[in-house]
Amino acid sequence: MKKFKWVEHPIPLIFKRDELLVHELNENCKVPRPIISISNEFLVLSNSFVIIRNLFLIPALLSVLYLCVSEIEDIYQNWKASEKNAIEYIGFKKSTYGDDYFDKLPVGTKYRDIILYQYGRIDENNKLTFEQFLTDRYEGYYVDGDGSRRHDRNSIIFFGTTIPLLVIWVIGFKRRAPLIFDRKRRLLYTWSKGKVVAQRYDNLRALETPSFLALMLRATTKKGALGWGRFSVTPQGNTIYNSKDSYQQILAYIVQFMEYGREHVMPEQTQWQGRKGWFFFEDKKPEDFEDQLAALLVRIDAATDEVEFDEDGQLVES
Repeated sequence: MKKFKWVEHPIPLIFKRDELLVHELNENCKVPRPIISISNEFLVLSNSFVIIRNLFLIPALLSVLYLCVSEIEDIYQNWKASEKNAIEYIGFKKSTYGDDYFDKLPVGTKYRDIILYQYGRIDENNKLTFEQFLTDRYEGYYVDGDGSRRHDRNSIIFFGTTIPLLVIWVIGFKRRAPLIFDRKRRLLYTWSKGKVVAQRYDNLRALETPSFLALMLRATTKKGALGWGRFSVTPQGNTIYNSKDSYQQILAYIVQFMEYGREHVMPEQTQWQGRKGWFFFEDKKPEDFEDQLAALLVRIDAATDEVEFDEDGQLVES
């Protein structure tokens, strides 16, 4: 749960309640993102933090793997091309000057060292070993051996560190706790690292930004004070821009569920579960969840730090 810094004050949802109650939901009754579960008592929103894994970490891992495979493929092709060229060169010399050409090459022959080097690259099995290829790559004639060595060393360091780190991040990426709208108790709550975060539905405040819809919650800070946090919603799955219409759709779905029930927003079935995505780990619900929630609600009800708005939804100057 991210701490919230006040740049623009979130507006109490009560000021948009009537507008949202009459807002027409999706004609084909498709459940809007990021709702992942609906029942008679609960409506559940997924945590948008997963976008970091899906849009950045996994594509980054796939891109690095592709580059690594391309690098290996390029070296392999160079190895085999070098082997082919050497075999063809030896074959041409023997067919032109005889099978004993390399054995009886006169000492004073021009480029004798280079000719014998080319001959010596191929082993008794008529193959260019990978070890010999690397020797040619780093120390052979007509090559920038130091440049090739630096390139290969840097590639090994880059791929050898980046790929394991990205794999660890992707596998170890936890499923963040969802935001649960509890219709019976008129609450919304979640948890983060063992700490409960909540708010009374009737006092829910929302902030619409171009990048995300922030649903404001209350939580206990590290110093023990009652602080603010936000649950970010990205209906279009985009970290840069989400439209106001998508915010209206999700807010209308929430408000109509809380006021009219599941049968209003989803009359065709009694329960629905969307795709959660795969994770190896998840942020587990605290064992003392109910005790934490009860204590937090007491502090929420006693709080006096919430910004006031007048009946027209305008900020009341202090």
